[in-house]
Amino acid sequence: MNIMNIVRGHFRYPWSSSRVVQVFVLVLCLSLLTTGSVIAQELKSSDPVSDAGLGIASALLTVPYAAAKILYAALGGVIGGFTWLLTGGDTETAQTVWEPSFYGTYVITPDHLRGKEPVRFFGESPYDESYLE
Repeated sequence: MNIMNIVRGHFRYPWSSSRVVQVFVLVLCLSLLTTGSVIAQELKSSDPVSDAGLGIASALLTVPYAAAKILYAALGGVIGGFTWLLTGGDTETAQTVWEPSFYGTYVITPDHLRGKEPVRFFGESPYDESYLE
């Protein structure tokens, strides 16, 4: 028996690389949710370096956020379709599922990080009267 096989058998990493990526994306999303307002408060000045930093940060934060939003929209589309089928073609009921999942923010911009625009994961209907006020 080779000594290296014994050493490798005792020191194997228990997670696959895809599991590590999933955990990383989850931690990144949670950090976005908890630190977004702190970033906006600290970066109120308007100089080119901070603008470039906000652009880079918004691009990096968009990747996991957009993936989660697209997944949510896809699931909302499927569940809304089943809702439409199960209610006998009632479009109003299905829209209560479709609209929050389809509408909303898909891309994080520097204005979102500055606090000038809200990030809306759950969208609001553009046809709703209260949304326009």
